[in-house]
Amino acid sequence: MHTSAFHMGKEKMAISSQSEIAYQQIKNMILQMELLPGKRIPELQIAAKLSISRTPIHDALRRLAGEGLVTIGPRRGAFVASFTDEEIKQIGAVRLAQDILSAQMASYYGSASAFDHLYHLACLCEDAAASGDIYKRIQLDKDFHLEIARISGNPRLVDLQYAIYQQIHLIQISKYTDIESSLIQIHHHKPIVEAIRGGNMKEAKCLLCQHVKDFHHVDDYLLNCYMGE
Repeated sequence: MHTSAFHMGKEKMAISSQSEIAYQQIKNMILQMELLPGKRIPELQIAAKLSISRTPIHDALRRLAGEGLVTIGPRRGAFVASFTDEEIKQIGAVRLAQDILSAQMASYYGSASAFDHLYHLACLCEDAAASGDIYKRIQLDKDFHLEIARISGNPRLVDLQYAIYQQIHLIQISKYTDIESSLIQIHHHKPIVEAIRGGNMKEAKCLLCQHVKDFHHVDDYLLNCYMGE
């Protein structure tokens, strides 16, 4: 009895470990653009590559679905998430609210060294965009916005930002066009840093609204609510 329970425990631990490996593998493939939005996830090939069964693959896919990176359809398999125009607008509304809260708190709690680091991230993001490195540019853009939340000192806000920016990562992949457009999208980063650093929240809000309005097609009403404060 005890031996059986011991072996069952070891088996569960092995599956859990394999699920974590599968989760990291599939997530990396999605974020690094090996699997593009809307594409079917090749479960059998991934299982063979990792030398594991499909059970941990399914566990990993359910976890990724919970994060909004994967959609699982009945009898259709799993696909990398893609977003409709309306969903992009909804994500943009949440993003804008969290970005502004992050900026407000960062402006109050941030240090000179923290803002220097944030400005450095803005520079790195520009360099990646100018070089045409799509993955690095998108990753650094996410790092930039998450860093503002980290400066706020609120770990719950960081978690919320991380969750929404994973989905924004996929949207950025699907909407990428060319280097010039990419540079235009991030040209607000440095002014945002300086506005937050200087405690000019009216300017920071305006810049953040401009930063997301075209990318997410955020409603004018919502933009006016923030910019009119």
